[in-house]
Amino acid sequence: MEYLVPLIDHHRIRQNCLPRTHSNVKIHAVTERIWSATLNTLRSFHGIALTGAIILTTAAPALAVAPPATVSAASSISKTAKVNKLKSITGDSSASQDRWYSDLGNRNSAGIKKYGFNWKTDGCSWAPDTLPGGYDFKFPCWRHDFGYRNFKKTVGTSKFHRDHKKRVDKAFLRDMRSVCNRFIWADPYPAAARKRLKAACFKTATKYYNTVKSFN
Repeated sequence: MEYLVPLIDHHRIRQNCLPRTHSNVKIHAVTERIWSATLNTLRSFHGIALTGAIILTTAAPALAVAPPATVSAASSISKTAKVNKLKSITGDSSASQDRWYSDLGNRNSAGIKKYGFNWKTDGCSWAPDTLPGGYDFKFPCWRHDFGYRNFKKTVGTSKFHRDHKKRVDKAFLRDMRSVCNRFIWADPYPAAARKRLKAACFKTATKYYNTVKSFN
């Protein structure tokens, strides 16, 4: 910002307003003192304005470069904690399966999201998820995918195959067999037909298990 003091032709104003004659000497002297005081006032004002402008100009950048507020980083989960969590929900037991189902339902909560797990699945990949008789391997395949993807991401492929793959595959077989063993309420099939369908379910479960077991 800049304050401008208008330029005044003081001599012309004096000449137009009060010609310098002998009869006006005293009045002219008074007028000179008034003009002198006026000019000094204008000069003082102009100096103050410039000083204020300099202060404003130098102070403004300080506001622009003020440091932003510091954002605290979220606490990270250690690799050991992630591995222990993975072990607890990919094991070959009913309790482990129940824990995985619980975490699956709460996967968008802060307590589960902090682990950074990958919950994506492609089902049973190339094999059918559903079988005749109402048997569905969707969730066994999902938990199996979960174990593979997250162990590989956390410990690496070689350590996964060495330390964790066998357990994850056995849990897969157990989950599928649990599906085949489930009781069918109001079963539309006769007992003999249900027996054959259940046997086919177990056979398919074994086939799926042997396939993933052979993966290197």
